[in-house]
Amino acid sequence: MAVEPTEFKTIVLTGPITLYEVSAIRETLRLALAEGKQLRIDLADSGPWDLAGLQLLVSCVKTARDRDRAARIFNVPRVCTEIAERSGLSGWLRSVEE
Repeated sequence: MAVEPTEFKTIVLTGPITLYEVSAIRETLRLALAEGKQLRIDLADSGPWDLAGLQLLVSCVKTARDRDRAARIFNVPRVCTEIAERSGLSGWLRSVEE
């Protein structure tokens, strides 16, 4: 029995998602997007967060949409939600959550 490849690529982000880590994380997300699949980003084990980390998520989702792909986010930690609220991005975050 052949198994169909999944149409989603799941990326699990762990540890801090701050200004100091976004370069490395950006590269991981860029490579995942290059595979041509829909993207799922699991944030369950991520944190701490800052605005640079949230901006990276916004950029990733926009890039995926520009390429006619979906990028969905799940298991969003409370600190990420709080940063989104303080920066006026809570509506955006809800719109991309699974």
